Amino acid sequence: MRTKILVFFCIILRVYSQTMNDSTKLIMDLLNGYDRLVRPVIDQSKPVSLNISMDLVAIQEFDEVLDKFSVVAIVYITWMDPRMMWNPLNYNGLYTTTIPVSDLWTPNLIVGNSFDKIEPIGADWMRVRYYANGFSLYSPGDVFKTTCSVDVTFYPFDTQSCKIMLIPWGSLPNEITIIASSDVVFQTFFSENGEWEVLSTSVVTDETVIFPFIQFNIKMKRRPTFFLVNVILPIIFLGLLNILVFLLPAESGERISFAITVLLSIAVFLTLVGDNLPKTSKPMSMICYFLLVNLSLSTIICITTILNLRFYHKPEWKPVPRLLVAITRKLNCMSTPARDAVQPFNPATINEISGIEKAKISNQTSNKELVPAVTWKDISRMVDKVTCTLSFLWLFVSSTTFIVMISNNQEIT
Repeated sequence: MRTKILVFFCIILRVYSQTMNDSTKLIMDLLNGYDRLVRPVIDQSKPVSLNISMDLVAIQEFDEVLDKFSVVAIVYITWMDPRMMWNPLNYNGLYTTTIPVSDLWTPNLIVGNSFDKIEPIGADWMRVRYYANGFSLYSPGDVFKTTCSVDVTFYPFDTQSCKIMLIPWGSLPNEITIIASSDVVFQTFFSENGEWEVLSTSVVTDETVIFPFIQFNIKMKRRPTFFLVNVILPIIFLGLLNILVFLLPAESGERISFAITVLLSIAVFLTLVGDNLPKTSKPMSMICYFLLVNLSLSTIICITTILNLRFYHKPEWKPVPRLLVAITRKLNCMSTPARDAVQPFNPATINEISGIEKAKISNQTSNKELVPAVTWKDISRMVDKVTCTLSFLWLFVSSTTFIVMISNNQEIT
């Protein structure tokens, strides 16, 4: 019984094995009389339908200064070619084959928003895969360098949207139609980028213009950790360090050099940030304004330090203005010496002053003498206290405002 079943299946089932001769014969038959200059459609009045999709492999470069966006990607292009149809039974079951691009018709696709030069995608060494029903698959991979409008308003917490536009150069809408195979860009072989995170992708086609095109949109967000650690936090720390200049003793002689050193450090950070941003005024990065505010604060601290040292080293014999004395006493909670009331002199009443009243007058005179006088050094210390408080409030408000505005942008994104 088993032998009969085995013989039955051997008769019914066919096993195909393709040889080199089968592949050679198939390719020769397909290319016999093939003209690569003619579009693959029987009725030349009808367009060739191209189904196109993209597979993002890696984000190679994003240059904010040059508005340059570079990615490594694979483009999948499919169409039907009636000249490339055959019966697999005539070739021992061979149902698919590949042929070099140089011998075939392929769509002449270019990058419409190329950064440096216009040239077709793909290369002659690449191959097109054909199936027995005429289905054609061409999947060129390349580095696509495109222009991208950069918005650095919230740098380095920014979100950028870039596009790759493919155009069948020289073909009109009645010759080639483009259909998006997918609504998104595939990420089958995608390698994560250390600086950018892909948020979303989309695909758009348009055949209402002279040349139909397909556009792949990529929205990505910068990973801000590197810039946060190496730029923003050091700027805030420098601002705090700058305020500490008012805690240095005036006798040390290091106040001015300390303040100028911090001022130059902030100026260096401003230069570093400027080198990484486009040389445009619209839009302007918020971090530039933040650095400018800190630079202004540092400049004011330097000026205040210089003027305050002049107060500290003024001669003691020079009188202190009454306004400064009043402000200093108010801020330092110092008592104000009582003014002697002017009474009319009456010799008759001198003998009537009792011993208790004499003691009271003597006590008031002693208290008046104990009230400390306000010196120029007191004025200097008062200026230190006021300027330190105002500088800290300035730094706190500016830093908080910057962080809040950046956070709002992150929530919107």
